[in-house]
Amino acid sequence: ETPADTDTETPADTDTATPADTSPPGAPLPGGRPNYVVTMFGGTSTTTRWSIIRTLAFHADATVTSTSWIWKQDTFTGNAATNKVATGYTTAGGVYTGVVRTPAGFQPGAAGSPLHGTFSHDAAGNLLITWSSGKTETWRVNTPTTHPLTMITCIGSSYGVRRAWGFGSQAPLTGVGATMAQIRAAGNLTFQDSWVNAYDTADARNQTYFNMAAYSVVNESAMMTAESQPSICDRWHTYVAGKPAQDGRKNLWNHQLGTVGCHEAGTPCPTSSCAQTTIGAGGGHTLAMFQVLDDDGVFRGWVAAEASLHGRFTGGAVVGSSYWIQP
Repeated sequence: ETPADTDTETPADTDTATPADTSPPGAPLPGGRPNYVVTMFGGTSTTTRWSIIRTLAFHADATVTSTSWIWKQDTFTGNAATNKVATGYTTAGGVYTGVVRTPAGFQPGAAGSPLHGTFSHDAAGNLLITWSSGKTETWRVNTPTTHPLTMITCIGSSYGVRRAWGFGSQAPLTGVGATMAQIRAAGNLTFQDSWVNAYDTADARNQTYFNMAAYSVVNESAMMTAESQPSICDRWHTYVAGKPAQDGRKNLWNHQLGTVGCHEAGTPCPTSSCAQTTIGAGGGHTLAMFQVLDDDGVFRGWVAAEASLHGRFTGGAVVGSSYWIQP
């Protein structure tokens, strides 16, 4: 069972109904751009959260279509092995070879859930989306960078969205994507925001930019942090993977502090006996990502949804949403 199969709270339900024929004709595209990648974080409960990553395609007839993935703290089953799955990518060619994992349901070839709805704009210029399930969202539309992109920020919903952002352009949503070498060449991604929940605790904000300078491309489908001391227990293992020919704009981020991996192996840290050179058996943090491409198809950053689910305890079921963009 993939996490997108049991949605009852968010618009990622397997909604296949067609939009009503009464949708307003000729609605302007948000920011004049049709194709968006979006990350969302929310939940109406005081104790549990969910994360979503999705595409949005706006059409001239005022309809919107989407492919969506959702992960929930309160409904997942299984453990790290079933929820943080191998992608087929590794860091072969780097200082060590690690397996790149991703949230279950987002691995190469896995399909998301379809959504259909309508959209319009209010008098203030905000984007209004109504899904055929009846759920609604309100988004502010702006252009915060000099790149040919439009940003949307969710400012209201009918189902508990807490943080959500998206970036749109003329670039297609499928069939295109940046290579690892192109991504690495983009430089540090310092325009960002990130919110997570570690289960049964308060939401937390992380304002750390994506330090691309720390990464090395190790093969055509993966890059990893450059490691000069492979046996140091407290180092940060972090891999990004994806191949445009197979994944399009999808990328997969897997990371873990070495100390955690050593503890998972039952080894105290730091000690010389800890030779944890890859992400541990618990799978670390797994994030689903979509590349943000501008009107010209140039890589500008990512939106991401974290779903690191293996147990219902603080730190055992982490969900969140983030974006990192070139300034």
